[in-house]
Amino acid sequence: MIPIASSDSIVLLERSKSTPLYFSLKVLNRSSAERELSELHKNPEIDLYTDCDEDTFLVMTNGNIKTDSWTSIWKSGSFSVDAAELESLLEKAPDMFPFLALDENDKELMLAWGKISSLREAIVSGHGTYYSRSRNKPWVKGEESGHLQNLNEILISLDPFYVLYKTKQIGAACHTGYYSCFFRQILSNEEVKFVYKDKVEGLK
Repeated sequence: MIPIASSDSIVLLERSKSTPLYFSLKVLNRSSAERELSELHKNPEIDLYTDCDEDTFLVMTNGNIKTDSWTSIWKSGSFSVDAAELESLLEKAPDMFPFLALDENDKELMLAWGKISSLREAIVSGHGTYYSRSRNKPWVKGEESGHLQNLNEILISLDPFYVLYKTKQIGAACHTGYYSCFFRQILSNEEVKFVYKDKVEGLK
């Protein structure tokens, strides 16, 4: 059995191996995610990775993907849309929604959850900002460790609604010390292979 967190918000992120910026994100309840992951895992052309919390799964595929569509709202410290368009986009946001972070080479770093307030704070600070569902408060990636996310661009997908951070990652994105939260690959026999040989050294 593929280990899946006890959550009704399991994220599947499907990406094209040949065209990395073609990807599709969806949020499923646990039972639906379990069924879909089981079917995907039978396909030998798919590479499957899990994040540190086992509530987000990265599916790398050679198949065709109907990619999500994004609108850039902020880039290099300046808005890409006017105030009216931004507010129109944010009207469609649910209370909580996914925030996906990619590095400067479009490598997936992590997925966390946030609110509109998280997004507004990120725009002001230029740092990857999220909202902790367990602690019920906002948090900035690297605020304590120094492993900050210095944002280059912020984009929004409307269907489904989520935020995409393109960022310069300082140190490790994952609290475990690995560069990316997707540091484990689930092999066909359900054994786990570690993607990175070493963890990121602490900042000096």
